[in-house]
Formats: sequence, structure tokens, C-alpha cells
Amino acid sequence: MLKRSILFLLFFLPVVATVRAQTDAQFSMYWALPSYMNPAAVAADDHIRVAALNRMQWVGISNAPKTFFVTAEMPFRFMKKNQAVGVMVTSDKAGLFSTNNFALQYAYHLKLWEGRLSLGVRLGIIDQAFDGTKVDIPDTPDHTPGDESIPRASVSAMAFDAGFGAWYSHRLFYAGISSTHLSAPTLELDEKSYAEISRIYYLTAGCNIVLRNSLYELQPSFLVKSDFQFTQVDLSLRMTYNKMFWGGISYRWSDAVIFMAGVEIKGVRFGYAYDLSTSAIASVSSGTHELFASYNLKMDFSPKTKNKHKSIRIL
Repeated sequence: MLKRSILFLLFFLPVVATVRAQTDAQFSMYWALPSYMNPAAVAADDHIRVAALNRMQWVGISNAPKTFFVTAEMPFRFMKKNQAVGVMVTSDKAGLFSTNNFALQYAYHLKLWEGRLSLGVRLGIIDQAFDGTKVDIPDTPDHTPGDESIPRASVSAMAFDAGFGAWYSHRLFYAGISSTHLSAPTLELDEKSYAEISRIYYLTAGCNIVLRNSLYELQPSFLVKSDFQFTQVDLSLRMTYNKMFWGGISYRWSDAVIFMAGVEIKGVRFGYAYDLSTSAIASVSSGTHELFASYNLKMDFSPKTKNKHKSIRIL
């Protein structure tokens, strides 16, 4: 009964004429895939990158959120200017809702002080669907089983989507600010139901602290995510050994403690994170699991290495 009530409150109750909620997925290893939240971070380190992440939230609860994200990024030099392009696809399911995003990303890089400033734009499509055939409203005085604003068929809608961001990277630190869903589109699911996509803002930063034993590095970081109605704050601390093995802990304010670990070998990186909820959801869920993998290849655009990159066939 508790599970059923939680699911109803989380996923069904907001569907009254208009749904307005954050649609961006939540990632515990946000620092590993910054281009998801900020298009300016696309290949900001001059790496060709192919990466994927899978998140299974609140394991043990039926219809809990599940997210899959994949990105491909490539830097290039045109007219003596460093630039980058990328493509990203996100599939997110939560309750009876499913949201899919497809976007192309572009970033322009320029030297600033001792680092690099990047400006990026994202253009794409957002598609949201609601499976009204599976609606199950409890038969109690507190609910309205015949509410006409809740679709009873499978409905969906699609809209243009855009984002913008700025990213500054230095050998010792990075920082970024961005916004997704700039147009704040409204999706007409059917004649009586609408989904409003909130504009979401991100602020993130992190740094590398080399310890006395140079084999070890501390990497603190933070992420603030907000639509000015709801704000989420993540604080993270990782330690890397020999630029190969890493582990760390994060705290998501009033939500979860996160444990994570991973390895990177010859440009191939794997990571795992486990979210231990600190909210009431912990009583019905065994936690959240997140896995990611990526392949990274450094590109060198300095004049001395011109035309000396590896063949794309052996990447």
C-alpha cells in the first residue's frame, strides 16, 4: 500500500490539466559527463569522446525512474580556431511518463588567461509521452477516479528544444554555467492535458589538488541545479591514484549519500555510483545504481603535430 501511494504522489497526482516539472535526468557522476548539462563542455579538453551512462533509480519500486544517456563528441580546428561538435541522446522513464531528447551541440573555444573559455549551444527535439492505459487511481475519498484531466490513452507530443552554456577550464580547475530548455516549451499531450518543460539552470565547478605524494590527487566539485522553484545541490570529493583508479563520496542535499569508484586505462574509463537515500523513500527502496563507460582520445592541434593523428580506423 505504501509503494502504491508513493508512486501515485510522485507520478500521477501532478497530471491535472498541466504538468510542470523538471525533466532533466539526475546524474550522480555529473562531473564525468558535463556536456549533458552544458553544451560548452563538448570536447572542451580536446578529446574525441564516446560515452554512455545508465541510471536505475530507487531500485525495488515499480516504475521508478530509469535513464540512459549517450554522447559522441569531437574537437576540430577550422580557420585556425578550436571548435567542437557533439550529438547526445537521452531516454528517461519515470512512472507512466517517458521523455526522449535528441540534440546536436556546438562549442567554440578560445584561450583566456592561462586557460580556455568555451561557449556552446544545443539544438534539438524533446519528445514526451504518457501511457494513460496504465493509470491506476486508488479508490478512496482522497482521489478522483473520473478526473478528465488525466489521459486514459497513450498520448505524446514533441517540441523544439535549445540550450546554451559557458565553460572555463584550466589545468587546475574548471567552472561552468548553463541553461537547458531555453524556450520552456509547452507540449500538448491531448486536448485537456499539457506538459510544461521548465527552463533549468546549472552551476558547477571543480578542481584538482595534487598532494605531497604526486600519485594522489583530490578532486572536489559541486553542482547546483535549479528552476527557481526547486533547487538541488550536490557536493562531491574524489581521490585519484596514479591517474588510473579513483573513488569518492558525494552528498545530495536532503536526498542521498553517494559512494562511487572507477578506473581509467588507456583512455577507457568505467565508473559506478550507489545512491543511499536519506529521505523516506529509503524505507521502500534498496538504493540507486549508476554505471558509465567512455572512450577518450586526445587530439593535439599544435603545429608540430599537424597531420600526424592516428587513423580513425584504429581509434
